[in-house]
Amino acid sequence: MVFAQLTNQKGLRSIENATASDNDLYHAGIKARITRTNLAHANEFRPCEVFQKFYFHLLGHYKLLRGRKARKEEKTLKLIDATTISLNMRQCEWAKFRSTKGGIKINTRFDCSLQCADHLFITNANRHENSTLKDMRLTQNDIAVFDRGYFNKNQFLGLSKSGIPFVTRLKSNIHFQLLSKGRAGPENENYKIISDEIISMRMNDAKKDSEATTLRRIVSRDKETKKEIQLLTNMLEEDAPSVAEIYRKRWTIELFFKMVKQNLRVKKFYGQSENAVKTQIWIALITHLLFLILKAMNPDSTRTFSSFCSEISVVVFKHRNLMKWFCGDYEKSHPKIMQPLSGPWLFENLAS
Repeated sequence: MVFAQLTNQKGLRSIENATASDNDLYHAGIKARITRTNLAHANEFRPCEVFQKFYFHLLGHYKLLRGRKARKEEKTLKLIDATTISLNMRQCEWAKFRSTKGGIKINTRFDCSLQCADHLFITNANRHENSTLKDMRLTQNDIAVFDRGYFNKNQFLGLSKSGIPFVTRLKSNIHFQLLSKGRAGPENENYKIISDEIISMRMNDAKKDSEATTLRRIVSRDKETKKEIQLLTNMLEEDAPSVAEIYRKRWTIELFFKMVKQNLRVKKFYGQSENAVKTQIWIALITHLLFLILKAMNPDSTRTFSSFCSEISVVVFKHRNLMKWFCGDYEKSHPKIMQPLSGPWLFENLAS
């Protein structure tokens, strides 16, 4: 199924025919013919949790290759977002979330230092993002960054009480009480700070005795686009331009979703059951993680995931050293051309 992802096979029959076109699959440990019947049976009955556990097993191996050692004083930037995968409601009735639509959400916690998803889970598309933040397994060593889709006052209070820093966007219709106004004017190469305020936000505006939490409201202006954004955070000691830069990195997870959807097969599926759909998504993420492992084993390589996906489908059945190929050493000799490749000689050789 990883082969199907990398070569963008259209269906189970094309996977069967493509793998049968080469006799060297024993190098990959495949000793029997792959049939669409076996693939369909595995999609239906092999639990998707097998691939979920394998993903996190590979993630542990990837962390070891990166040699990352956690330190108590270091904070890890965790970008939180969800992407929706549309499904045919007639074929996937289990994923119904509107009268005429079906879909699922991939809820993701993206580790900015590892450049991959280090925690994710799949839900029905009708579940709102702001109810999933509590399931992201955040710790005090994390800095959570998310957009306004996760705006939830009670969860903000819970994060502050747990000592978990976060940065998000402030909604325009939210009421708050101004406690103090800081000095405006600090800036860096990307942002200029318009205002920096300490505010108090009640969990329930209708009740005066409702519990409140102290937060920080920062208004920053992008120097390039001239757009202003209102940021909300519980990081009271960090300087304002740094908070703006932290939120700016949230765009990385959007690029991650775009990269996966453009290069891997996560929009069209080889099966319609819930297990088959989730299995294919986990295998797509495993494929991306395998690329990152190759990248960690070859740190000098400049190959991108897009170029990797487009080129490996051509060489997947060739006897090449994977590490050398990944680094750009194609081990290909260039034979001498004895005759010019033009005129009648070319056409006679093509015909023969």
